[in-house]
Amino acid sequence: MTKRSWPAVPSGLPGLVGAVGLAVLVVLLVNWNTLATALLMLVATVLAVTISLRDQMPRLALGFLGICLAGYALLGKAFAYLGVAPLFVGEMALGLGVLAILMRGRVAVLARSPLLYLLLVQMVIGAAATLPYVGTYGIDALRDAVLWGYGLFSIIVAMLLLQNGWVITAFRSFARFVPYYLCAAPVVVILGETLGRHNLRLPGNSNIKIFDLKGGDVAVMLAMIAALLILGLHRDLGLNRGRFLKLGQRREWLWWMLWLATAAIPLFRVRAGLLAIAISLTIVFLGRPASRWWKPAIAVTLTFFVLFAFNVQFRVGEQRNTVSIQTLLLNVQSITESNTGDAGRDGTRGWRLHWWTDIVNYTLNGPYFWTGKGYGINLADADGYQLGARDVQGNALRSPHNGHMNVLARSGVPGFTVWVLVQATFAVLLLLAFLRARASGRQDWARLNLWTLAGWAAFMVNASFDVYLEGPQGGIWFWAYFGFGMALIEFQRRGLHTMPLSELAAQPLQRFVQPAQPRPAPALTPMLASGTPLSPGPALPFPTPPQATPGQDDDAPELLR
Repeated sequence: MTKRSWPAVPSGLPGLVGAVGLAVLVVLLVNWNTLATALLMLVATVLAVTISLRDQMPRLALGFLGICLAGYALLGKAFAYLGVAPLFVGEMALGLGVLAILMRGRVAVLARSPLLYLLLVQMVIGAAATLPYVGTYGIDALRDAVLWGYGLFSIIVAMLLLQNGWVITAFRSFARFVPYYLCAAPVVVILGETLGRHNLRLPGNSNIKIFDLKGGDVAVMLAMIAALLILGLHRDLGLNRGRFLKLGQRREWLWWMLWLATAAIPLFRVRAGLLAIAISLTIVFLGRPASRWWKPAIAVTLTFFVLFAFNVQFRVGEQRNTVSIQTLLLNVQSITESNTGDAGRDGTRGWRLHWWTDIVNYTLNGPYFWTGKGYGINLADADGYQLGARDVQGNALRSPHNGHMNVLARSGVPGFTVWVLVQATFAVLLLLAFLRARASGRQDWARLNLWTLAGWAAFMVNASFDVYLEGPQGGIWFWAYFGFGMALIEFQRRGLHTMPLSELAAQPLQRFVQPAQPRPAPALTPMLASGTPLSPGPALPFPTPPQATPGQDDDAPELLR
């Protein structure tokens, strides 16, 4: 009997055989170990779902990350603790992102970005300072390693945004989130400060308050929002039109008043918050002095005039949350002076400066120059600066209130040098992109570059005064924002910013990297009458319209529209 004479195999037979085999395997495993069987089935289910949704993985990864960023911004630590230790929502988002780039990622889109290689060097140094201590410190080493490990988010975000043409779509998503944040954040901040011990607790974890936003974290969000409104980027994206919670001109007074209400705690109590907002807006002013400053200027001036002229003082919760012109001036004074008369402010300032000085001494001028103390060790205990206070999980202070000093102490001078190079390169590339866009008359792109630079500065300032990048609320936000900046820089370097933002935001999704077209065989090349091959002509500086591909949807995911 020849091969072709064999009867055709029924289409459902392989699946049936596989199902029967799987059922037999499950029965055998149940008799061996029920828990192992349950875990195996869970892993198999996750893998099956992942494989079946292969084409949708970029959407799922960025969509879930968008949900996480919104949750961190509005609920802070309460949202960060959703999950089962050590697998919380941040780790889930990271896992989805890694799966997305493994299954659908295109490394070529970042191949010419210097930031990619600097980040990889930073991660190698971080891993070298972490792995030797995992056996000694266990989960604490991995916990501290998120300071450099969360940098994976920047690569994930940059790669997926670029290859799918979602760079402007991602920024539009943030801009659309702004009105919701301004409506919710004042309520969350006030509830967190006034409820005290009556604050609602996270189910299953009575130590975690649901309403507990840190002033510095809020200040970074407010800095980005203020820069966006002042630069008028919401108009460039067409978000001043709509039926609900739009960022329109008629409602800007409302948004600025809500902004001031939310900023009360960061401005009047938190030095890092005050500096983050001030430096961010200074960058905007230096880059765009003619922007729309008059509305926020009037709102701030009237607020301070009322506080000063009528000596208005009110307290939001604890005594330290007193809002008055005196507390604002005291907050400003404590930034530059060590003796303000306020024991709390003076004490924390001196404690930080002494610790940072010790870190510089035992790294730059001491035995930890090359390696640092590594990730896993409790620096507060090792350096003698433990306060004895415990966080909501019962853990003692682990790191100095300065992310840059933390890198120096744990990764040594080489790791700190690469860290500085990463951040400096990012800032310089954004500044150059801003100058080029402004010189070429693309003012909307210049404003977007300036906004990204101002937001980055706010992150850097807050990280200089708080344990910010070491946790998911700040770390994931920062590295996701960094990834957006990488994508924005590369997008412009490829010359794909010829369209105005308003038109580009309204376009359907476009593939950033087009598949290479095979060259025709020489024998089939068209010839001119003279016998010279016909030239295909110069390459266009923008991608050709995308072709429909099975399994792909031309609509953006909900959170990225």
